[in-house]
Amino acid sequence: MSVNIHLSLHIEKLASPDEADRVESALREVIEEHGIESWVVIGVFHTDPPWVKVSSENGAIIVSGFAQWSTAFERDVETAVRAVAPAAHIDLEWDYPDERL
Repeated sequence: MSVNIHLSLHIEKLASPDEADRVESALREVIEEHGIESWVVIGVFHTDPPWVKVSSENGAIIVSGFAQWSTAFERDVETAVRAVAPAAHIDLEWDYPDERL
């Protein structure tokens, strides 16, 4: 069974714009590995402090086997971000738009 979900992912407490760029690259790889690149938008903000945002702003992501898939995705995000930004704060949230109907 498939489920429609929205993804909101914020990576904060980054040390520099360069670290934000490395986080973006790492997240792009994870997103492509999980096949959701057409559903999400990645933004890199070189503000003070810099941060990175990934979201499904253009519509819901359709996933089969969400419980297993989301566990793997969350693990892969954590691993990728920690490899390039060990002190980063990761805030990943799922929203279920069909529950609002």
